[in-house]
Amino acid sequence: MVSLLIKNGLIITVDKNRRIIKDGAIAIDNNKIVDVGKTDAIEKKYSAEKIIDAKGNIVMPGLINTHVHIWQELGKGLGTDVELYTWLNTAWRLLQENMNSQDYYNAIRIGALEAIKTGTTTVLAYEHALNAHPEALDDVVRALKESKVRSLLAIGWQDYGLEMGLPPVAYRETDEVLKFLNNAFKKYHNPSDDMFKIWVAPSTTTFCTKESLVEAKKIADENKVGVTIHTNETKTSVEHSIKLHGVPEIEYLYNIGILDRNVVTVHSVWASDKEIELLAKTGASVSHNPVSNMYLASGIAPISKMLKSGVIVGLATDGPTSNNNMDMFDVIRVTPLLQKVGTLDPKSLTAEQTIEMATIGGAKSVLLESKLGSIEVGKLADIIIVDIHNPRALPMANPVANLVYSASSGNVITTIVNGEVLMENRKVLIMNEEEVLNNAQKSLERILARAGVESVGQWKIE
Repeated sequence: MVSLLIKNGLIITVDKNRRIIKDGAIAIDNNKIVDVGKTDAIEKKYSAEKIIDAKGNIVMPGLINTHVHIWQELGKGLGTDVELYTWLNTAWRLLQENMNSQDYYNAIRIGALEAIKTGTTTVLAYEHALNAHPEALDDVVRALKESKVRSLLAIGWQDYGLEMGLPPVAYRETDEVLKFLNNAFKKYHNPSDDMFKIWVAPSTTTFCTKESLVEAKKIADENKVGVTIHTNETKTSVEHSIKLHGVPEIEYLYNIGILDRNVVTVHSVWASDKEIELLAKTGASVSHNPVSNMYLASGIAPISKMLKSGVIVGLATDGPTSNNNMDMFDVIRVTPLLQKVGTLDPKSLTAEQTIEMATIGGAKSVLLESKLGSIEVGKLADIIIVDIHNPRALPMANPVANLVYSASSGNVITTIVNGEVLMENRKVLIMNEEEVLNNAQKSLERILARAGVESVGQWKIE
């Protein structure tokens, strides 16, 4: 007897042999995959407490979002049609200065809801708003754990840069930052808990001191977790780094001894050839955020070049204030298209490589490739079912290509995390969807009222 059996699906395993199993089945016991194969064979071996018939649908590993600021869920539609530094001083600043702990909780709840409904089972939640609202930590942790989405809570900070326009609310002294990090690890980090971990997330090399970068890396190493940091996002950020440190951001991290296998560099749009070599040499990974990079006109990251050089790459949405959602299927579709148009080479990035980055590549980025990212015996049961029996996704000759170029998050019907069904047949089972939506809308309205903002956008609402 197993706890869950999924049968009759078209299973895209992303295992070592990249098998696709027609009429396939997966046996799950508690939180782990115990068998994968043809439905006939699996049904003969196992009875199950619960059976999901995936006939006519694709079954695949859950998506891994390697970089998202979930607190920005409350800022969808703010700061539109501007570049990064203008956006920072409008949308980003407005939210940080006017939100509170309850708003943060509501943001995490709607972010988790969006993740579940769009097929994301793991998030690397880069929450540097905690630097402005340290009192919200307990509420953020509670919301993430309630969501039952696998969560890596990366605690972010800025301890430098007031003279460069950093909002005072987002600034903390270095010793205060390090104390907060250490306390968070002591209170919440459990090395044996695969559902929730604490990471460290320095904002950028521009807004963080060398001391905080070096000490935070030590904290991460001691706790056997990762470091994630924005790098080379725009030409301007590279110029700032050269002005401050004499070299671009990725090269600076290497020079001070931080670039390492447990480091996720975010964006890396303007990574030089030398920096790509350093990423490959050290094993550091890249979180690719193409929709956000387009939204803020930051540029096109050289992802195909990185992959050819052996760099580990995962995919991500970035914050919902610079995307404006947490929809990984949006990212999946855009990723290869952007590489093709940027290189003028239709073969620069394939559908198969894209699915790899969204699953096993993301798992490698977040140091969980032995447990996540593919449907294999012994791995944790993070699985989604994608309905392809509709005019958007059919007819189908190549299921991987149809996933990337034809399907959307609207095709996700079932989401399973750690062996637990969080959404089945599009019905979310673990939270009141309407309540979550209403609370998030009320939070945004309160934030705008505190900021004295009556309307947003060029066209006024009557």
